[in-house]
Amino acid sequence: MCKAGRENPLRTFMPQDPPESEHVAPAIVIGPKNTTVLVGKEAMLECIASARPVDGLAVSWKRDGRRLAGGRRLIVPAATSSDAGLYVCEALVSNSTAKPVEAKAYLTVMEPPSMTVQPKEKIFADLDRNVEIPCQASGVPQPRIEWYKDAVPLSKLANARYKVSSATGLMVRRVQPGDGGIFQCFARSPAGETQVHTELLVSSVAPTLLSPPSDQTVTDGDTALFTCQNSGAPKPAITWRKGSQVIASGSIQIPRFTLLQSGGLQIQPVSVQDSGEFTCIASNSEGTINATAALTVWSKTHEHTNKNTLNSSIYIYQRDK
Repeated sequence: MCKAGRENPLRTFMPQDPPESEHVAPAIVIGPKNTTVLVGKEAMLECIASARPVDGLAVSWKRDGRRLAGGRRLIVPAATSSDAGLYVCEALVSNSTAKPVEAKAYLTVMEPPSMTVQPKEKIFADLDRNVEIPCQASGVPQPRIEWYKDAVPLSKLANARYKVSSATGLMVRRVQPGDGGIFQCFARSPAGETQVHTELLVSSVAPTLLSPPSDQTVTDGDTALFTCQNSGAPKPAITWRKGSQVIASGSIQIPRFTLLQSGGLQIQPVSVQDSGEFTCIASNSEGTINATAALTVWSKTHEHTNKNTLNSSIYIYQRDK
């Protein structure tokens, strides 16, 4: 009996079937991670789960409530925009009352930028008119638009007449001859970049004089100023002559004669020998126009004598009364 008694405890600690305490509910050990891929590339989501008994563990994938596939890995061979969305990894133990567990991850499919609206190869603009250069792009994520003129970012040019709109493109207000050139529109995003370009051609216009020079009378040693405000496209070149002699231009500068940015001429100081006719000539590829004005220079002695004569006349007039 003692022997039998000794054998009974051994049978208690060597069960043939595992106890209920060794059944472990399913758990997600490593959940899937949010993933981003380029369109057309392979996407993979991975989900690692554990449970006891392991033989009964099943891992599957769902999207929008629809079961897709089983296994720890979900592979999308060539992702498209329609594959983007929320994916659910579910782990459960078959023939078990334990509740399934889930883990979620978002798949983003990026699309490189592509132009939806682009400008013509060449755009013609009239002087002082507004012109629009269209440029729109799409992609995932939405690309940002950046503009360049002659390879220089518009942000560096800081031209208040250039207005960028993400909905339409670039507006150049009150076009000037200097606006002519190559404009580039870049669409950039983490998925890549693309660009289009156009040449803006400002219509040529013959020169006109907005404020031609007028006759001047000054005193020896003072300053004489002739106006010659002009317009035209391309911007007219200005030349000043006294008689047949060139006294000021873009390449010629004689002391005392200064060509102003406005096209005018400044003479400082004036001498009596400067008296005569001065001609402003404005020219570009479309034509030439000129205007002439006279300069009269009084000597200081002449001025003093003239004032004395005037005073004497007044004095005599007053005495006659």
